[in-house]
Amino acid sequence: MRKIIVLIAVMAGLCSCTDYLKVEPSNVLAVANYDDVKALLGGYLRMYADPTSTTLQGTVVPYQENDFWTFLHLLTDDVDTDKYIQSSYGNNNKTLFVNTLDWKNSETPGIIWQTLYLNIGFFNTILDELGRVDASREQADIVRCEAMVLRAWHLFKLLQYFSPYHSDKLGIPVNLDAQLVGDYDARRKSQKEVYGILIDELTEVLECETSPRETYNVFYDKKIVNALLAEIYLFKGGSGAGEITDYDHAIRHAQAAMEGRKLQSLSEYVHFPVFPEKEGVKKDYPQGLLYDNRSDRVLQNICGMLPYVKMAAAESLVKMYDEKDVRKENFFDESGNILKYANVNPIGSYLQFTVYTFFSYAEMHLIVAESYARKGDAQAKKWLEDFQRCRICDYDGYKGNDVLQEILNERRREFCFEYDMRWCDLIRTQEGWTRNSYGDEEEATYTLEDGDYRFCMPIPLNEELQYNDIEQNPGWGFLMD
Repeated sequence: MRKIIVLIAVMAGLCSCTDYLKVEPSNVLAVANYDDVKALLGGYLRMYADPTSTTLQGTVVPYQENDFWTFLHLLTDDVDTDKYIQSSYGNNNKTLFVNTLDWKNSETPGIIWQTLYLNIGFFNTILDELGRVDASREQADIVRCEAMVLRAWHLFKLLQYFSPYHSDKLGIPVNLDAQLVGDYDARRKSQKEVYGILIDELTEVLECETSPRETYNVFYDKKIVNALLAEIYLFKGGSGAGEITDYDHAIRHAQAAMEGRKLQSLSEYVHFPVFPEKEGVKKDYPQGLLYDNRSDRVLQNICGMLPYVKMAAAESLVKMYDEKDVRKENFFDESGNILKYANVNPIGSYLQFTVYTFFSYAEMHLIVAESYARKGDAQAKKWLEDFQRCRICDYDGYKGNDVLQEILNERRREFCFEYDMRWCDLIRTQEGWTRNSYGDEEEATYTLEDGDYRFCMPIPLNEELQYNDIEQNPGWGFLMD
């Protein structure tokens, strides 16, 4: 018997492509035709296009979740945790802070796991129903490709967070069949298998001949797909599934994502676009491919952007900047307080805005540089110097001996406090550090050792281990005790 999808949405009008983004949660409607499927995905995309719209029940935009952002940054070495807990925002998030300070928080990873997989289930449903309705190839493509890119992005995040970086056999469970919700193979696939799925699906999207619809598609964008593939190949290159050709592929896709663009010169440099218009996703700015401008309070929990709250960056981070680096005065004040997000408000707005940035040209440039360095190719230094010339006044070339490490240092300088960028780089480098324990009478400091098991999040007990035969990540066995 054909499965009926229950929508928590009705169409507000189906006369144009634009209207498909205006799905309002309301009554109940069974999917009956192509317009219904398109509108259902449109209801999800609407959450990106207009943050003031009502959330489509059962789905979220993960990076908008307050605890996710705060948790991912408390895991890193970019925040001065001693000063963080002294602020009003730190005090308001004290439970999350205390639970995360020793990198053993198992509750928030469980929420991340569940949220990402619920979204994947939604994308599976879209693709399943799309295969059951009558639609032309062009009609199907604009929905299919959008859902496939989103699904791949979510799966990649799960692989980054929950798969021990150097262990090929411990990938993640993957189910792409909406008909097998309660009866799929829940065992962990290998990293190689998961990467194969991601790359195959995104390559299929790249090869699609149907042009995206500007009034509908957000993530079905060939440059965004290339950028995501560049990230995937770079991350894959050093993993347990790494192959010798990964860095060549990372270079190719990063350059394709940057085609027609170049880094801003020193005189042009603005780290984020300034959005005078309303909030929501913005695409293809001089700085990068995707920005989301929102009047929420997420980044304030770390960066304290209100005038009466000052949040401090880690001293080790601030010291990394050359005195003539334009980012230093843009990102920090003289005391090391974070200013990076201080000037992103739309003109005339009384709200405090947040800019989330993904797939920037700076990231693509540094992916090319790092990939060349990991290949042992001399072009790495040229790409590094081209980058630093756009950030440091009176630049006279790189004088050091470790080009790869300097490129990794540039990633830390450039992407500090941008969602999960630093944590994912730490997963790749596996380099630990020590910080104060804050009130722990038994231990004055906590240390994350090099190669520590805590660079990988635990498979959540309640969501999976209790119901499915999934092997826990090494080191996290105490959760079962």
